Amino acid sequence: MLTITLLKEHAGGRWQSEELESLPSEIMDNEVLWVDAQDPNDVEIKGLTDYFEIDEHNTQELTQEEGRSRIDEYKDRMFCLLNFPSRTDFVADGGMQRLAMLVCTRWIVTVHRGHSELTCAVSEKIAAHGYFSLSLKPSTDIMLYIFLDLAISEYFPVSDSLFESIDGLNREALSFFRARSNRGTSGLIVKMTKVRERLVALRQSLSPLREITSRIARGEFALVQGVNLPRFGDLYDKTIQLVEIVDTHREEMSNIRDVLVSVQTVTTNNIVRILTIISAIFLPLTLIAGIYGTNFKSGIPDLSNPYGFYILIAIMVTIAAILALVFKLRKWI
Repeated sequence: MLTITLLKEHAGGRWQSEELESLPSEIMDNEVLWVDAQDPNDVEIKGLTDYFEIDEHNTQELTQEEGRSRIDEYKDRMFCLLNFPSRTDFVADGGMQRLAMLVCTRWIVTVHRGHSELTCAVSEKIAAHGYFSLSLKPSTDIMLYIFLDLAISEYFPVSDSLFESIDGLNREALSFFRARSNRGTSGLIVKMTKVRERLVALRQSLSPLREITSRIARGEFALVQGVNLPRFGDLYDKTIQLVEIVDTHREEMSNIRDVLVSVQTVTTNNIVRILTIISAIFLPLTLIAGIYGTNFKSGIPDLSNPYGFYILIAIMVTIAAILALVFKLRKWI
C-alpha cells in the first residue's frame, strides 16, 4: 500500500500537506514528495523504481528484511536503513521495527513491513501543523532528521521498561539474600537471562545508529544542508546518552548477579557449617564406639557389665548434648 503525500511551504509559516491518489507528473522546486510504502507488492515496487529511476541495487536494499542500521550515499541520493526496538513488543519478545529510506533532493521514499507507528506519527503531525519549528520550508534532510529523531526516541520508553524489569529483579534478588536461601532462584535466573539478552540487543542496535548520526553531523553527505548539521549533532549526543544508559543497566544486572552469587555462597557456607557441626558432634561418639567395638576382652572398662551398653549410650548422649550446647552458646547453630 502506497501513501503519497506532497509537502509544500505555506504562507502562514506551517507546512501544507496534500494526500495524492497517484504519483504527480512533476515535483516543483518548493515541494517535497513523500511516498510511504507499507508491504509494497511487485507492481508498486515497479512503479516506484520507474518513477524515481531507482536502480536494482537500491530496490533490493529497500525491500530486504535483514541488515543492520546503516547509511550510504549514491550519486544524488542517500539510502538509510533503521532498525530500532518496538516499545510495545521489545521487552516481551524482542520485537524490532525496520524502516528503509531512499532520500533525494525533492523526494523521500520510506518502506516498512506491517503497520509503522513512526510513519503514522510523522503523517499525523504534518497534517496537524507540520514541523515549521524545524524549518519553514519542507526539505528531505529535515524529513531524514525527523525519522531519525523519532527512531532514537523509541529507545527511551524501552529503556524505562527494562529499568522497571531490572528493579523488580533487584528486589527479588535482595529478598533471597535476606532470607539467606537460594531456593527458587532458578526462576529469577531465567528472567535475568531474558533481560540480559534484551540489553545486548539494544546495545547492538544503538552502535550503528550512533555511527549514522555521527557521519551526518560531520557533513559527509551533500544532501544535508550545513544549517541542519547541529540538529544531527544533537541526535548523536542522544545516542551517546542512550549507550551510557544501557551500559548502566548492564552494570545493574551484574550487581544482581553478584547478589545471587552471594546468596549461593551464604547457602553453601550454611550447609558446610551444619555438616561440620554434625561431624564434630559425632566424632567423639565414633571414637568411643570404635574403642568399644574392638575385639580385646581385657582392659576395656565395664565390658562384662550387664548395664555397660546403657551406660555407654548415656555417656555418648551426654557428650553430644554438651557439644550442642557449646555450639549454641557460641551462636554457631
